[in-house]
Amino acid sequence: MNARPDYKSLDAAAALVDAQIRAKPAKATQQPASEPPAWMDEAPSEGPISASKPRSALKAEESGPIPLPADLMPVEALPMKALPDALHPWIADVSERMQCPPDFVAVPMLIGAASLVARKIAIRPQGRTEWTEKVNLWALVVGRPGMMKSPAMSAALAPLERLEAKAAEEFFGAMEAHTADLRIHKMRTEAAEKLARQKIAKDPAADLSGAFDGMDELPAPVRQRLIVNDLTYEAMGDILANNPDGILSVRDEMRGLLLSLAREENANARAFYLQAWSGGRYTFDRITRGSQTIPDVRLSMIGCIQPGPLSAFIRGASVGGSMDDGMVQRFLMCWPDQSGDWRNVDRYPDSTAKREAYNVFDRLHGLRATDTAAIQETDFNGEPDGLPFLRFDPAALEAFEDWRSGLEARLRGPDIDAATEGALSKFRKHVPALALTLHVIDGNSGPVSLQSTVRALALADYFESHAKRAYASGVRPVVGAAKSIMKRVQAGALPAMFTARDVHQRGWSGLTDREVVGEALDMLATHRHLIEIEEAPGAKGGRPKVIFTTNDRVTA
Repeated sequence: MNARPDYKSLDAAAALVDAQIRAKPAKATQQPASEPPAWMDEAPSEGPISASKPRSALKAEESGPIPLPADLMPVEALPMKALPDALHPWIADVSERMQCPPDFVAVPMLIGAASLVARKIAIRPQGRTEWTEKVNLWALVVGRPGMMKSPAMSAALAPLERLEAKAAEEFFGAMEAHTADLRIHKMRTEAAEKLARQKIAKDPAADLSGAFDGMDELPAPVRQRLIVNDLTYEAMGDILANNPDGILSVRDEMRGLLLSLAREENANARAFYLQAWSGGRYTFDRITRGSQTIPDVRLSMIGCIQPGPLSAFIRGASVGGSMDDGMVQRFLMCWPDQSGDWRNVDRYPDSTAKREAYNVFDRLHGLRATDTAAIQETDFNGEPDGLPFLRFDPAALEAFEDWRSGLEARLRGPDIDAATEGALSKFRKHVPALALTLHVIDGNSGPVSLQSTVRALALADYFESHAKRAYASGVRPVVGAAKSIMKRVQAGALPAMFTARDVHQRGWSGLTDREVVGEALDMLATHRHLIEIEEAPGAKGGRPKVIFTTNDRVTA
């Protein structure tokens, strides 16, 4: 197998396109095939704890403490040069004026652009098979309150909102004309009916076969939708039935939707969303309104969420959790670091950069499959069959296959956890979808180029690092609770020897959940900050009591 190219070296994109894949150095930062859990990423200096030697037997003088894991794993910075040339000036401008990470602008803008591409064409990531991926993408923008997530997302999606507003204006204009046409149609129908009655009155056997020609009911205009917000899945189904090319759901706060979909009574809604990410036929069967079939349900989605709720959903997405069905794993994660520096930027927007970005969305909205030289298959009757599609060109296909070989090896590693495995497996769709989106944004036609694929792979590395942060955050409450317990211990708020009950019954912030406290104490014992002592059952039997005491080698 050829070595994987250094997809982050994007300063000379033309050189990447011209160079042969096999001539590139292997990526230095490539992750190993399997990794330990995030909270166990620091091995003890004296070697791992022996399975034959329980923690209760470890003495302070034998085992010094292991540093607790960081609250958050490091992530890659947004590779600006991987973004389309027509978009990154506007992304940089908005980010600077809002003093927010450029990720908060770039990711919603990419998802919005992909939603327009998904309406027209798909991609087949292999050279010959029928494996087809729709390019509708989901993403979560993660950040604390006040980090300008929502304003940045609004600015990023403003070009799409403009198209939505224009479509609404055209629809309401068409409805006014339709109302006038209905009045005229009603009068003509009444006149035709009156004339028919007169004929029958004169001759009961009169021929009325053409009496109502041209009197068919006038169909109402259909509103084109590009963006939806807060609505039920049934209402979304109605909109998709009238807009079979797909829509983008924008949620300022994604927490509410995820909480709603986690409830047992909303299992049907959850199934709908799961299908809407993959695409394909979906049928609503309703008692009062009958059946309604959407031939190819395609839903793109972008929303914001805070770290705490996301961590809770990640824990629920672990094996056996209430959300262990791949819902959360379908989202690309955007969880950047917030710079500690801030400065007041009060200037006019870059009108040239803004106009260029808006022009991209206008062009994507008017895109036709023929503009990209997409391939349209037909059925046995010669009718169009499925979405038109593009494939990779030979060099791009080689790059994609090299990347995928590494991905598949990691997914089959022995130590990868199920939630992370589920998230990384979705990159089989993310990478081709991003490559096609970048290819079309740049105005290219024909097979997806190496340049677009290289950029997509750079973005994949970025999103993967953010996914790892997100999925490691599933133990973030445990890490926080562990550090909080140690602060209480060192402040003398707990006795020298204490139990889990002594901790959670105090009502301390972040330490009221018994399960979290139990996992935090287990982490502290595993990392040798505490020593775990198991007392023998009393005379009356019962479960033995577990007592914790501080490792003497822990310093304040």
